Amino acid sequence: MIRVRGAIGVVLCAISLTACSGVTSGSPVPVSGAVTTTAPPTTVTTVSTAGFDRKVCAGEDGLAQRGQGFYPTYRQLMQSGGKGMSISPVELAAQLAGLTTVAAEGDGIDGSAIVDQAGSDIRLPVSTMIRDADRLAQHYADVAKGGLSANSDMTPIITSFTNALVACTRAGYQPTWFKPEELVRK
Repeated sequence: MIRVRGAIGVVLCAISLTACSGVTSGSPVPVSGAVTTTAPPTTVTTVSTAGFDRKVCAGEDGLAQRGQGFYPTYRQLMQSGGKGMSISPVELAAQLAGLTTVAAEGDGIDGSAIVDQAGSDIRLPVSTMIRDADRLAQHYADVAKGGLSANSDMTPIITSFTNALVACTRAGYQPTWFKPEELVRK
């Protein structure tokens, strides 16, 4: 049995905030009556992390490409509240293993050098997602070999996958397959 503890509400809340927000990461937020000062430009940092943000979220080997395989399972878990989920441990392990390769170039399996160069708004949620996916991929690979019970809590990966999708969406790199409106419980 696959469990999803309390993550549905948190996830839907995060998705709702993302869908309704007109402010993207790094955009100035107007404040009435605020005093404006001019600070030295920080374009070097912004430009360098922006390129890595794009690679991690929308690049050829980014979340938009590597997360697509797990998304149908994620969508089904969100829509059913974690109930009635049937997927083989081997298939789930493969989907999760795909998430661990976000930003790994080509056939590589470690994209941490690129993820580490992204801005913290992208780096932290994507790193957490990769860690959670790696743990569960190993677990389900063991389940497939008959070593463990398939009863596992999917809450960490559901939460971290959502946070990574929300972070990329806020940065302007929403994957085309990520449709928050279809994640509501049926």
